[in-house]
Amino acid sequence: MKKNFIFLSLFTMIAMLASGCSNNTVDKNITKSGEIPTSYLHASFDINVDNPKEIVGFADYVFVGFVEEMTGTDYKFPVTKETEDGLKELKSPYTNYSIKVLDNIKGNLKKDVSIPIQKSGGLSEDKSTYLLYEDDSLPQKGKAYVFTAATQPDGSLLVSGPNSNIEVKTDFFSKNSIQALSEKSIANELTKTDEYKKYQDAYKNEIDKDRKRFTSKYEAS
Repeated sequence: MKKNFIFLSLFTMIAMLASGCSNNTVDKNITKSGEIPTSYLHASFDINVDNPKEIVGFADYVFVGFVEEMTGTDYKFPVTKETEDGLKELKSPYTNYSIKVLDNIKGNLKKDVSIPIQKSGGLSEDKSTYLLYEDDSLPQKGKAYVFTAATQPDGSLLVSGPNSNIEVKTDFFSKNSIQALSEKSIANELTKTDEYKKYQDAYKNEIDKDRKRFTSKYEAS
């Protein structure tokens, strides 16, 4: 099934939430008392987001990154909603992270410095719910992921949509100081993981998506 990989914004999500979409469009999970619920958008996508070859072909950069910390949330693309209390403005959440690139699969990002990435989705501005695409998830501090990112016109990196951050199933990096690890030890560990091998293979057999592309300002020289 074809699905459009939306890298540019959560505008569609916010617009549909603001318009009072039907239950088969947005699901809200059931949580324990005191937990923040998550609302998921059933989106339509232009590539098959369950096919790594298409995801890699769409992305500008594919890399394994270690999440050092979450650095805040930006709110963009305001949409005005009519409520019982009058007009209310809703904005799309974008969660910011500081990450260290452990290995480049597609593209050549800097490894020797922490770089910022932005993930579409996150905690709503009123702190009442998390907003995410269906089958999507937010990266967590202290874990390594295969990230597929699109470069924005300003050179920043945006990670967006289902399967755009796939956790690398190893506790090696959380148990060791990233700064103290050699590139060789990192590479040896990554080659043991199914996720890394899967996306290495996907890059070798990527299905290219013809679209306008930009170069990241975090490209290694």
